[in-house]
Amino acid sequence: MLTRNLLLRILTGVPLAAVAILYFYLAPEFLFILIAVVIITVGVWEYAQAFAQTSIPLKPAYLFFSSLLFFLSFLLFWKNYTDYGLISFGVTLLVVLFFSFFRQSGGNQLLAWYSLPLVWIVFPVILLVLLRFSISTASGSSLILFIIVVAAFNDIFAYFGGKTFGRHLLAPRVSPKKTVEGSFFGLVGGIIAGYIFKLMFLPTFIAGWHLVLLIVVIAAASQLGDLAESKLKRFCGIKDSSNILPGHGGLLDRIDGYLFAIPVFIGMTYLLNIQLN
Repeated sequence: MLTRNLLLRILTGVPLAAVAILYFYLAPEFLFILIAVVIITVGVWEYAQAFAQTSIPLKPAYLFFSSLLFFLSFLLFWKNYTDYGLISFGVTLLVVLFFSFFRQSGGNQLLAWYSLPLVWIVFPVILLVLLRFSISTASGSSLILFIIVVAAFNDIFAYFGGKTFGRHLLAPRVSPKKTVEGSFFGLVGGIIAGYIFKLMFLPTFIAGWHLVLLIVVIAAASQLGDLAESKLKRFCGIKDSSNILPGHGGLLDRIDGYLFAIPVFIGMTYLLNIQLN
């Protein structure tokens, strides 16, 4: 029987999935980057809102400025404006140092918290843009969807597997509802979905144990991303990153697994010498 929260998740998630597929496959470069900026902006806003519940004095304006400047640095490098990119990246570093050490007390701690959105939110979005446009468009879009399918079905199978068979808590101090059994079912779901997607849409992509290993690592990274965001929310004393997505909470609640899975996917392709085009 569907609970109210699960029904909300489905009613919100299905349209979001359809929009995401259109975005990955059909959005031209300008629109793709514009929406990427929106994702960064909303993610950083939720991050700032979370820390507003703590005694750590992060300034939202500083977070937005440094995050968007970091993304601009990437765009300049990507478009071969190397000199301007170096300047922009250097200014980004100086801005983060200035905000943390010179404008506020407790610089060492603030440096970490001001830097985290750059690594956790902006960097995966940068890799998303590179995946979409730095290899053939069709392959890039399908590879992005491959990552998301593995992570999404990991989440779905983990949820229902944990609800049905969950007995042993996975990380009770971080997320009291996640179980070892749910995690296992999540890995199985990710493998099944990833393998089927590969056969249907990426027929020339890797196969055999390389494929299984890649899928398992993506699914595990997705679970780790979920736990990491749960740890951050517990640290800030909040339940959801926001309430903009009914049944899901906030944007970070929805994409936390992807933010870990995308960099791990790129890293594994280099480690296993996998050709992406």
